[in-house]
Amino acid sequence: MSTPKISVVTPTYNRAYVLGRVYDSLLAQTFDDFEWIVVDDGSSDGTEELVQSWAAEGKLDIHFKWQENTGQYAAVNRGVEIARGEYITLLDSDDWFLPDTLEALLEIWYSIPESERPGFSGAVGLCAYEDGRIVGDRYPEDPLDCDQAELYYLHGVQGDKHSLLRTEVLKAYPFPFEGEVVWPGIVWNRMALTYRERHVNRVVKILDYQETGLSNRALEIQVGSPLPMKQYYLEELRLPHRLPLRRRLRTTANYSRWSFHCGIPLRRQFTDAPSKLGWLALLPLGFAVYLNDRRRFPEAFAAHRARLRAAAAKAT
Repeated sequence: MSTPKISVVTPTYNRAYVLGRVYDSLLAQTFDDFEWIVVDDGSSDGTEELVQSWAAEGKLDIHFKWQENTGQYAAVNRGVEIARGEYITLLDSDDWFLPDTLEALLEIWYSIPESERPGFSGAVGLCAYEDGRIVGDRYPEDPLDCDQAELYYLHGVQGDKHSLLRTEVLKAYPFPFEGEVVWPGIVWNRMALTYRERHVNRVVKILDYQETGLSNRALEIQVGSPLPMKQYYLEELRLPHRLPLRRRLRTTANYSRWSFHCGIPLRRQFTDAPSKLGWLALLPLGFAVYLNDRRRFPEAFAAHRARLRAAAAKAT
């Protein structure tokens, strides 16, 4: 079997009702040297039968993998593990590509001088809503070569973007905390320590946030799964990049906030905090926000604490 240039990885969970849009958008691609890897995170809505029926049509190179319900980014990890392409792009089951998306992403990548490509993780374009509105901010320059942390902290660019990544890079940076709801920024920040990306003001993906999706229920989900959030903010504080003062203060408070959610004692928070004085100054704010989270999402908080008690009992 020939090796495809690109692997499109789609994690999905009970999204058979929208998965057809992904399939149709892949059928319409002007670039066809790709495989589509669908990782089903334990769906019960006929997703497997639907995807297998498309595979039987033979119009696309489709690979289906089922796993017990472990979470979106655990599903991404499984897809990345079996990807055969030189490059990977992640496409959620409720979004879709424009007809020239894969061709455009490769064009952006090949615009990087060949001698410089080892220092880049990939190429990045914009996302838009179905009505044409751009998601978040455009880039201040085109092209803009920088790492993910610089993009966010130095240039202030906000909002979802879409990447084509070197497969070898993404395989080296799997999403941590399988079984938890991962904040993906933790992986991008880790990549930022080594790699830059090329960013271009070209729309390559259409977003359709579902009411039941992670984006619309982010805070509630995070309260029920706080460990990745604590680690994200801790690693953000340890970045060699210079964070704007307001962001550093906010991040320090959030580090304490999510540490309280994780049941981490004050002594360990103090030990791990890069800035001891900053941690001490922002501790009351972090604790206050933590208490507010408990008030707003008592069920999510109680469920997480029950898991902590169960894990402690099992350990003893």
